[in-house]
Amino acid sequence: MAERRLSSAERRAQLVGIARDVIATEGTDALTLAYLASRAGISKPVVYDHFSSRSALLLSLYQDFDQRHLADLHAALAHTPPDLRQRVEAIATAHVACIVSQGVELSGVAAALAGTPALDEAKRESERRYVDICRHAIRGADGGADLSEEAAIAFVGAADALGYAAARETISPELARSTITTVLLSLVEASG
Repeated sequence: MAERRLSSAERRAQLVGIARDVIATEGTDALTLAYLASRAGISKPVVYDHFSSRSALLLSLYQDFDQRHLADLHAALAHTPPDLRQRVEAIATAHVACIVSQGVELSGVAAALAGTPALDEAKRESERRYVDICRHAIRGADGGADLSEEAAIAFVGAADALGYAAARETISPELARSTITTVLLSLVEASG
């Protein structure tokens, strides 16, 4: 019996998954389009149908990370009562969990794309969506609570730094979560 052909979306998802595995096990430098084709058991032109360059593949990996991060955050907040501290703790927990589970791979992808306009734009858009979700959750818990623009920048910077420290095992995930919670609550209070 012939093997079923993957749809374009299924093939792209398969390639992104294999690329994540390559980065996790062999590092970002090992990931080339030719190597990806080899690992997927397909010809190079099939890979090029989905990714015009290595940078396009890396950008897709970054966007995939971002989508999973936002989905995890939405799921965490959906199960959190409208209490400010509980919402902030849910944000901190989701942030650390996501970075710990994917931080090493993501940092390699970001480093490989460093300085590219496409990554800069993707990061700005990603941070904007992330902050909007957080602000909405905070306002939903306490109508008078919010994050100013500068507080949102400080929060994202601190949360990322603490999440990556937990991913590198410099600090424990619990310490990262509790510190992000403290930082975010203080920034909300300062913005209010």
